[in-house]
Amino acid sequence: MNARRMIVMLAGAGVLFGGVIGFVKFREHMIQQYFATMPKPVFVVTAEPATVEHWQETVPAVGTLRAVNGVDISASVAGLVREIAFESGQPVRKGHVLLRLDAEVERSNLRSAQADADLARISAERQRTLVRTDTVSRAALDKAEAELKVREAAVAGYKAVIDKKTVQAPFDGIVGVRKVDLGQYLQPGQAIVSLQDLSVLLADFTVSQRDLGALKPDEPIRLTTDSWPGRVFEGTISAVEPRVDAATGMIAAQARFPNPDGALRPGMFARVEVVRAAVAEVVTVPVSAVSYNLHGDAVFLVRDGEGDARTAERAVVALGERREGRVAILSGVKAGDLVVTAGQLKLENGSRIEMAETDPLKQASAR
Repeated sequence: MNARRMIVMLAGAGVLFGGVIGFVKFREHMIQQYFATMPKPVFVVTAEPATVEHWQETVPAVGTLRAVNGVDISASVAGLVREIAFESGQPVRKGHVLLRLDAEVERSNLRSAQADADLARISAERQRTLVRTDTVSRAALDKAEAELKVREAAVAGYKAVIDKKTVQAPFDGIVGVRKVDLGQYLQPGQAIVSLQDLSVLLADFTVSQRDLGALKPDEPIRLTTDSWPGRVFEGTISAVEPRVDAATGMIAAQARFPNPDGALRPGMFARVEVVRAAVAEVVTVPVSAVSYNLHGDAVFLVRDGEGDARTAERAVVALGERREGRVAILSGVKAGDLVVTAGQLKLENGSRIEMAETDPLKQASAR
């Protein structure tokens, strides 16, 4: 009796588990059939053809700007600051007095030395008169004249020290923020203020030795900075280092940029483009068309599908130079290929697409 009951229970359990497994298999089959028959989504995109443009070849570099004349003004002698004759940020001319140090001690020493020089001059003149009558020897006259030269040299030395107590601008320019105060004791070489001539800025930059042929004095060069977006400064190459750096393979150069409005400032970092004479024919697409990926940059090309349908084909590309929102395509796209410019974020190879009249991103922002 127990054996019969066990057989019935096992049979029931088998039927139950068989039903569950059958239901799972049926569900999986129906899901697969649903996805197999489900229509592929259509993505709305905008596109435009890749075009051929003629770009003048350039050599890009990063430069550092400095003034054609720029120094930290300092005094060559020590002293107490008695007068400050400039304001921070003031334009000054060459010879403008910037600062005067106390020179009372030197002036007193100068008066004493001047008196000694006058006495020595009188003594030398007397010796010249006496030597004509053979009253004194020639050696006495030589000693008196030598003493006169020593006294005159002392006078000149004190005058030079007094002159150095007055600090003047060595060239035209604009002073910065002053770094001294009245009554402060200055040491020789201590900075007083920065003076920069902003009429012309120099850009120091380096390029690879393979671009040495593009570096010629007086050749045109362009410069852009983050401080003035969209503004291009024009200049010329002024000097090229005669030696290539053996450690890096780079060669240094310098360019001059007129700066009449003072827009450029020393110390700025700038993007420099050396303009070549040659003009290259390149295939370009909008920068927005490129999808950047660790596995390679790519664009989506519009291809004809079945009937009126269109599909997206992913094409790996090699990128070149960028200019004004467009990028040169070195390989992967031909002139005339229709390239997706917006709406490509959800695309994959073979996705169905539909062309929009306007940029879908702009439509979404308008809503």
